[in-house]
Amino acid sequence: MLLERIKAYSAALGDRPALMAGEEMVRWGELWPMAQGLAAKLREQGTGPVALIGDPGQVWVPVAFVACLLAGRPYLPLDPLLPPAGQGELLEQAGAVLLDRRTAEEGFSSGLSCPLPDDPHRIAYEIFTSGSTGRPKLVEVSLSNLEHFLRWASALPEIAAVLGGTAVGQAAWSFDLSVADLYLSLLGGGTHVALTPAEKEDFPALFRRLEESDLSLLVATPSFLRLCLTEPSFGPDRLPRLRTVFSCGEVLPPAAARRLLDRFPGVALLNAYGPTEATCAVCAVPISREMCGGPLPIGTIGEGAVDISLEEGEIILTGASVSPRFGGKYSTGDLGYVENGLLYWAGRRDLQLKYKGYRLEPARIEGALEALPQVERAAVLPRRDRAGQVKGLTAFVEGAGLEPEKLAQALGDLLPPYQIPGQWKLLDRLPLTPNGKCDRKRLEEML
Repeated sequence: MLLERIKAYSAALGDRPALMAGEEMVRWGELWPMAQGLAAKLREQGTGPVALIGDPGQVWVPVAFVACLLAGRPYLPLDPLLPPAGQGELLEQAGAVLLDRRTAEEGFSSGLSCPLPDDPHRIAYEIFTSGSTGRPKLVEVSLSNLEHFLRWASALPEIAAVLGGTAVGQAAWSFDLSVADLYLSLLGGGTHVALTPAEKEDFPALFRRLEESDLSLLVATPSFLRLCLTEPSFGPDRLPRLRTVFSCGEVLPPAAARRLLDRFPGVALLNAYGPTEATCAVCAVPISREMCGGPLPIGTIGEGAVDISLEEGEIILTGASVSPRFGGKYSTGDLGYVENGLLYWAGRRDLQLKYKGYRLEPARIEGALEALPQVERAAVLPRRDRAGQVKGLTAFVEGAGLEPEKLAQALGDLLPPYQIPGQWKLLDRLPLTPNGKCDRKRLEEML
């Protein structure tokens, strides 16, 4: 389905931009011939995984992704910020060969052709996820996994309404959130714009790029959305065609959702959930202004890409999006609960704490804090003694006009006493990882 559509759009859309980043662009009419040329070379050279190291400012990388799909060889995007030794270790673990830009461009211009492979269950891409332990874990995603995700996501009314438009992606290629914006754009014959690292670090350049892109779909982490919302001009006047925001990758704070919906009254905000092991996202739910008074749901039971169930509070995924390695069923390690048919995330099973004789999930406390109107973002971490036992909780909170005593008092109306943090740290901004998530390792250094 996916490759056939890309081939057809390449023949039909000619000079329309397919991929853009910084000053680079690949037009639709160029995309398929370029991918075919490299695919033919890759197929001649072997069958194993092909690793690529490139930031989102380099459009040769997604063209090479398409070439790998066409060649029948899995691609493996690596984080360009990893030191060479770290990159080498991951290459060895995956058994992958590295494709550099020069070699890729030689393939693009070779003029060779490559027929479509006939195995729909072949591995499309491999990707490393740090998981909860911090140890890199290799996940394989098949072409059928990917296409199942695309069928589900493209059928969501909020996504269907913007297919064929311009999609902007914030995530690095090594972060599987990028699967959503890139392939939904290619599936619909649209234009994909990747934000470069330089643009993400320079507010004027970032908002200039967003404005010039004429985007209709924005795919981003909640942390990136909150960053954009700090700029008063981030609104409909500059982004008149924005119709859908797809938020995924971490918890969406109610305050951020409320501000986004207030700023963009006509925009649909989808809050999505899904682990890398189940192909980017497995469920999503439109967020309304009325939902923003408490923790936000992440999906509707019975309407996801897979079957979602709870076993002892753990979210279990069963279906065609799950990586072949897990035999169609994946125990996520995420805790959840269902209210009125809506699924809510409640933290990680492996991050549960034993404190004062009780078991608690820091995510529940964070959710209660983020539901308070003045709180933008919160993270709750344990303080431990030398024996590793939890001796207290520290809340890191971002927001305006915050007073720890009043925050503790407000939490006391919602939670039992043992869940009230005894230490508070007020930050101008919570630190972020390169993928735009809360950097808990840096917070641990502040304890």
